Amino acid sequence: MMEHDGHALESWSDRLAGAPTVLEIPSDNPRPHHHDARSGRLPLELSTETAMSVRGQSQTSNTPSRAVLLAAFGLTLSRLTGASTLLVGVAGPGNPVPVRVDVDDDLAPREFVRGVQESLAWSLDRGEVPFGDIVTRLGVERSGRCHPLVQAFFGMDDRLDPETSDAEPVAARIEDADPGGNGFDIAVRLDGSGQSFAGHIEYATDLWNTGEAERFAKDYAAAVAQLAQAMAAGSVDVTLADVRCISVDSQKILDTVNDTSQDFPSSSVDELFRIAADRWPDVPAVRDAESELTYAELAVAAAQQAHLLRAAGVREGDTVLIGVPRSVAETVAVLGTLWAGAAYIGVDLAQPEAHTARIIAKASPAAAIVTEDGAAGLAPHRISTVSSWRRGWEAGAESAPPVRPDPDRLAYIAFTSGSTGEPKGVAIPHRGVIRLVHDGKYLSLGPGERFLRMASLAFDASTLELWGSLLTGATIEVCPPELLLPNEIGAFLAECRITVAWLTSGLFGLVQEFAPETLGGLRHLMTGGDVVPYEHIKNALTEHPGLVVTNAYGPTENTTFTTFHSVRDPAGIDGPLPIGSPVPGTRIHVLDKRARLLMPGAVGELYAAGEGLAAGYLNDTAETDRTFGFFSPDVDERLYRTGDLVRIDGAGHIRFVGRADDQVKVRGFRIELQAIREALNAQEGVEESYVTVTDGTSMDKRLVAAVRLTPGTAVTPADLRDRLGDLLPSYMVPPLWAVVDRMPVTATGKVDRRRLAAVAGPAGSFAQRGRA
Repeated sequence: MMEHDGHALESWSDRLAGAPTVLEIPSDNPRPHHHDARSGRLPLELSTETAMSVRGQSQTSNTPSRAVLLAAFGLTLSRLTGASTLLVGVAGPGNPVPVRVDVDDDLAPREFVRGVQESLAWSLDRGEVPFGDIVTRLGVERSGRCHPLVQAFFGMDDRLDPETSDAEPVAARIEDADPGGNGFDIAVRLDGSGQSFAGHIEYATDLWNTGEAERFAKDYAAAVAQLAQAMAAGSVDVTLADVRCISVDSQKILDTVNDTSQDFPSSSVDELFRIAADRWPDVPAVRDAESELTYAELAVAAAQQAHLLRAAGVREGDTVLIGVPRSVAETVAVLGTLWAGAAYIGVDLAQPEAHTARIIAKASPAAAIVTEDGAAGLAPHRISTVSSWRRGWEAGAESAPPVRPDPDRLAYIAFTSGSTGEPKGVAIPHRGVIRLVHDGKYLSLGPGERFLRMASLAFDASTLELWGSLLTGATIEVCPPELLLPNEIGAFLAECRITVAWLTSGLFGLVQEFAPETLGGLRHLMTGGDVVPYEHIKNALTEHPGLVVTNAYGPTENTTFTTFHSVRDPAGIDGPLPIGSPVPGTRIHVLDKRARLLMPGAVGELYAAGEGLAAGYLNDTAETDRTFGFFSPDVDERLYRTGDLVRIDGAGHIRFVGRADDQVKVRGFRIELQAIREALNAQEGVEESYVTVTDGTSMDKRLVAAVRLTPGTAVTPADLRDRLGDLLPSYMVPPLWAVVDRMPVTATGKVDRRRLAAVAGPAGSFAQRGRA
């Protein structure tokens, strides 16, 4: 008997190999550390029409109805969780058993159901093995956070008496497997004795709320109907991927999220500025520590800047490099470039020369507006340089007439932080900027508002700071470039009586921590760029009643903002803020790995669409085609794939989950760790390398490079740091290093990044052949 049991357990071990032992079901509530086994119950009834369809396909395909219903249950869970393999508990011969469900979207629906039936039969045939023994054999940890091995249960009895079906719990416990009595996350029990399939759903109330459970019930019912319909179609063109498990109610939620249509002017940014200047000629437009220009004066200065650009050979459709520090002169340079019909490119000339050279090589700018020091730095590139604004221009200088408005003409090119080390030029048309600032529901601006100008022109937050102000009659208050510390920035906010500011999430946290009183004059604070510290938002709202804080999310490729979420009441903040709802003119779609539409609640990749999309990447057709396009058979519009994982919660808000790739965000810069690793591995003296980040928020994280060096080499981390400094932007050069004889690994065989981070130190702290 023991040999028989051992053989049976070995069969179970082989059968379940590779299947996840925890099905992470996404929900609005985080999974508790200790599952309390309390449950809620909802009635579930499939329509007579659906029941007839299931029974008809059962007969046609020679598979029992139970297999069709179980297959639909597994498919709904797969769509919700993203798991292609999962385990579902079913009632066996006196002993509940796990059933493996493999979801292959390339299969025909009938083939999928047949596979589920075969898996069900396999498990039932071996149901004499105690469930607890299977759990023990697989080494599944009984953590108390969830039911061991299976978190979803399906039961169906076509002999069950409907009058007594509620007399027994919905098999939501497996007492012999877990005496602690932990319940399932979700359990479905159906009675097939009547004309329809009726029963109920039982759900863990510490994980699901009633709305989520109701939506799952409706999506499951839709999945049964859609799966039976797809089986009936019998077409080679219909695959399992076409069964989306989205109910009518869930589709309404998706449609409501994207109800963002709005009419935008068919114009250009500079033309809308001229309209603003005619409307508010005497209102201060931009002010720095030394100068101030009204809207009328700024219009004159911009026309003069455009004339200088034309004289330097700049024509409509060209690009102009702008390397002027934050100032009135910078604003004149940007507006003058658009006035001349060109697109501007903000650059930080303090970055390594190699980085600037890459931008110049990609963009081929017709001219550059820079300071005298900047002109000297650009001399080797033979770019025509144009002087920036200074006092006295207005007296007798020539001006250029504006070009015709064209919303499709490029307004600017933002070179992203270059996650691979090679900067990509995101080409943004005028229509994208107009969609960002025209009657924005997330931010009301106008005369009397003072907007902080702080972001680098190379950072797309500057788009909001500049044009959110200049197209609405607000005043730009330029923060001096030398102010870097949180208390200095806070003092500037108070001194200039700033009413609206954009601060990256990390910087906002620092100002709130070290100079919280300086936020008191703000009417509206916008933040984002990384996970926002919600405790700081709660504190700011508590300390400054009337303040509005907006969590704004968006990749550069969709003109600064894609979604937003505003809060006013600190009492409603009890966890990380959602990234919210799409801004006007933007639509979002949560898609799976095949770019197919997912139901609300499911985790998938965020795709953006609408007026804000970039034209693509400058002179990079391959990358443009990879990232922008008509990717989805479910969504008939041009999309941008963000690489970010999100889900739509029960309130219809989008919540950020993580990155779909190995990019990380450090101090607001997106960085691909593999690119740094490849650069290190190419260095003489490096046998192996690993790059990771320390824990914390974007502002707290630091890059860590671990290297295994060639025996006898004289190379040091300081040498490698300097070499990377010549190859990569400064933000991609790790400040922390470790030298190892071999890479430490965890018990699961992965590189132990926490151990590396714990022993890492500055590059200069290593001796000739120091070891960590």
